[in-house]
Amino acid sequence: MKILLKKCANTLTIATSIFLAIGLGYMFVKNQPISDLISEISFCYLAIAVFNYITFGTATLWHQKSSS
Repeated sequence: MKILLKKCANTLTIATSIFLAIGLGYMFVKNQPISDLISEISFCYLAIAVFNYITFGTATLWHQKSSS
């Protein structure tokens, strides 16, 4: 079960990183301030780190394959 949870947390980290890249591109094309995007992305990364801390006892964004 822990392996599945770690893979889900890694998937959320990848999805958040993709959202950041797409959002930054959108913000630059539309010439809008990026402060809202940065705060939303920071909240997502914080939520992932808190989930990992509560579940596994370590506040990390990425689980190495060897720790699975």
